[in-house]
Amino acid sequence: MLVGLAANLARKEVGNRLRSAITGDASDAKTLAVRIEQAKLLVEDFGRLKGAVMKAGQLLSMDAGDLVPPEVVAVLEKLQANAEIVPFATMRQVLLDEIGPEKLARLENIEEVPAASASIGQVYRAYVDGNAVAVKVQYPGVAESIDSDLVVLRKLGHSLITLSGRKMKLDAFTEELGRVLHFEADYERERAYMDRFARALAADARYCVPQSCPELSTNRVLTMSWEEGVPFAAYVKTPHPRATREAIGHALLDLFFTELFDLGVVQTDPNFANFLVRENGPCIVLLDFGASVEFDPEFRSAYVELVRSIASGDAKRIVDSAIAFGVIDPREKVETLSLFTDLLIHAFVPFREDRQPFAFSDKSYLDEARVQGERFTRELLYSAPPKQLVFLHRKLGGLFVMLKQLDVALDLRPYADRLMGA
Repeated sequence: MLVGLAANLARKEVGNRLRSAITGDASDAKTLAVRIEQAKLLVEDFGRLKGAVMKAGQLLSMDAGDLVPPEVVAVLEKLQANAEIVPFATMRQVLLDEIGPEKLARLENIEEVPAASASIGQVYRAYVDGNAVAVKVQYPGVAESIDSDLVVLRKLGHSLITLSGRKMKLDAFTEELGRVLHFEADYERERAYMDRFARALAADARYCVPQSCPELSTNRVLTMSWEEGVPFAAYVKTPHPRATREAIGHALLDLFFTELFDLGVVQTDPNFANFLVRENGPCIVLLDFGASVEFDPEFRSAYVELVRSIASGDAKRIVDSAIAFGVIDPREKVETLSLFTDLLIHAFVPFREDRQPFAFSDKSYLDEARVQGERFTRELLYSAPPKQLVFLHRKLGGLFVMLKQLDVALDLRPYADRLMGA
C-alpha cells in the first residue's frame, strides 16, 4: 500500500502541471471559462468513445481533484459508475449474435434500461428460471478498437510529456494499459477469474462473489447471479456504526493481502461501482474481475524487498531496491533520489508503531505527503510510471481512498508484520 500511495501522491503534482496547461495563466474570466468548457467537452467525449479512451478517463477520475478545474471534475466523475447509454436494440443484437436465439429466449423479462454502463459494456437485469441474473454485454467493436485507441493515447501522452519538459517514455505504460484492456474485453477470461475468486473466498462470509452462468456466457457476454447490496459510493455517504465501518475496512485490506500473497492474482480496478455492501455481516459483494492481473512469486519477492527497504529507513537500500525493481530511473539527480526516499519513508508512517490505529482521513499526514510529492515530482525527469506496478498501484491508491471514505482508524501492525515476513 505504501508504495502505491507514494505513486499516487506524486502523480497529483503532475496533475498540477496539466491543470496549468488546461487553464493557462490567464486571469481573464472569459478566457478561463472558454478553456473550462473546452475541457468539459473533451471529458464528455470519453464517455462516448468507450474502450481504451474512456478507461483512461476513468483512471484519471480516481484522483482528478488536483488535475483539472472543479467544473471538469464533476463531469469526469460520471465515468466512475455510468457511461453514455447505448440503445438496447444495439445491445440485443450483440446478445443474439453471441448466444443465439434459443439461449436468448431463456433470458426472460430483460430490463431494457441497463442497471449499469461502463467503459466496455452495459449490464442488464433479467431472469432465468425465475432467478434474477445480471447480463453484461460488450459494446460492438470495443475489443477491435483497443489498439487504435491506444495509438491516440500514446501520442497524447507523448505531447503532454514534451510540454512538461520531461524526458520519460510512456511506451511501457501504454503497453500495460493495452494488455489489461484486452483482459477486460475477454469475458471468458473474466468468468474464469470470477469462478476462481468464488472458490477461494467461499468459506469467508465477509465476501460474496456472483455465480457465473457458463451456458449463457461467451467472450462478449457474461451472465451471472444478480446480487443485492448498497453501492459503496452511496454507503459511505450515510452514517453507520464505527465497528461496522472498521469491519469493512479490515475486510478490504484482508482481501488485498489474500489476492496478492495467497492467490497471486489481484483484481486491479478499484472503481467504487465494483463493490456493493450488505449491512448484515457486513459483507462486501465483488462485482468485476475483468482487470485481474497475475503477479508471480519473483515479482512478489522483489516487491516485499522494496517494502522492507523502506521500513528500514536506509536511503541507499531504498534507492538500490527501487532501481532494481524499476520504480525509479538511476539517471535522476542525487537531489531527486533523496526526495524520493523521503517520500517513501513518509508513506510508511501509517505502519509505524506510534501511529496505531492509523486514521486514514488524517489531514496532517495527507498534507505532508502532498507537499513531499510536489517537491519530488518537480525534480523528476526520467522516471515514467513503472509498467509492472501501474495497475497494482491503481488498486492500492483506490483502496486507500475507500478506507479514507469509510473514515476509519485501523491497527495496521498485523499487515506490516505480514509484509515483513511474506
